[in-house]
Amino acid sequence: MKGFLAFLVLQTISVPAYSPPAALPEPAPDQLSLVVATTVSETDPQPLCDRPNCTSLFLGRYREAVTLAGPITPMDFVARVEMGSPWIRPYRLALIVEQRPGKEPLVRAMTGFSQRSGKACFQAGQLSGLRWSPEGPGISREAGALCVSETPQAGDAQGSNSGR
Repeated sequence: MKGFLAFLVLQTISVPAYSPPAALPEPAPDQLSLVVATTVSETDPQPLCDRPNCTSLFLGRYREAVTLAGPITPMDFVARVEMGSPWIRPYRLALIVEQRPGKEPLVRAMTGFSQRSGKACFQAGQLSGLRWSPEGPGISREAGALCVSETPQAGDAQGSNSGR
């Protein structure tokens, strides 16, 4: 009996978050930005389905944003982001953010930075369906992945979000 209960506990703990297919509207490629930002908080979860392990659209708050491609994102901004649960501490992330007129922006993809390489790489599957391929300083392609550098060379990026 104890073994069975331990099995049930492990099953409950290890159930991955479920992301319902087609829960989000089609992206607008001309409204996408590639941004590097630091997470601040994730609040106001809006579940995407009725399953207990379903992901939610949280209201994410971000700071120190640097726009590498696409429409300029403010240095401090909020955007809806699909997650299973909030982050436990701040992280520096690369984000693909869609501006949605009349609605909060939406994070379409996110990835963290490798401490070894200093790069954040979106795998091809993360970008499928976006119909968008950003280019510019600090952006590279490596083994099918779209990568960004944490610290672009001086003058390479729009760093201050000044619209250069």
